Amino acid sequence: MTEYDKLAEHYLARRKDKTRLDYNRDIEVPALIKMIGDVKNKIVLDMGCGFGDHAKKLSKQNYKKLVGFDISKELVKYANQQKIPNSTFYVGEMSKKLKHEDLSFDIVYSSLAIHYIKNINKLFKEVNRVLKKKGIFCFSTGHPIFNLINQNDDNMVGVKRQPDGKLILFGDYFDESPKPNDLGSLGKVELCNFTYETLIKAGIDNGFELIDYKDAKPTKSSENYDSEKYRLTNTLPTFILFKFKKK
Repeated sequence: MTEYDKLAEHYLARRKDKTRLDYNRDIEVPALIKMIGDVKNKIVLDMGCGFGDHAKKLSKQNYKKLVGFDISKELVKYANQQKIPNSTFYVGEMSKKLKHEDLSFDIVYSSLAIHYIKNINKLFKEVNRVLKKKGIFCFSTGHPIFNLINQNDDNMVGVKRQPDGKLILFGDYFDESPKPNDLGSLGKVELCNFTYETLIKAGIDNGFELIDYKDAKPTKSSENYDSEKYRLTNTLPTFILFKFKKK
């Protein structure tokens, strides 16, 4: 059972709670939907689909077909219960070979999931394989700046000057090994905090060109019910998004 199997109901309740700013609903989801762009008549793969939030919103554009998968059977169950038009969801893992044929999809996207994968070069190769020529790959992940300064002391990176003038260095930006990351009321999960270089070169080295990038900010409407977090996430970016095109 994955962490998200245990947390599925709590995870959904957080999304519906309009008394607080939700990092997914108010920052990541609208940013990724906008970056993905037009999906009308497209065949789409959603890697790490969760309960189908992105798929449901994209369905309004009348994609031809969407297939999604997630490691959490409970979240996949919720996704299928929504009966999103022209969509199917199954339990699967991004770290393994995708079960889909070569050149199957026009668009592949992944919401806050690649940081669970240790070998993202292998993932990019698989995405390239299942994408059609000039197909699009969009994904979001934790912002390196946010990861470096907003975690516990074991994960943070920084410098402290002592009274005697000596500098104490702590943390390592280049250490991409899985570490516990605090997701607030969702608890801690192990994530890989990739560097900008790793994320960009994973695309370049595996047959893609980078065509767009975004430091995500919260929606303006979220200021109405959580002005403090709105101010925080407007000054300290929480997520980054990339858009690659297969060559």
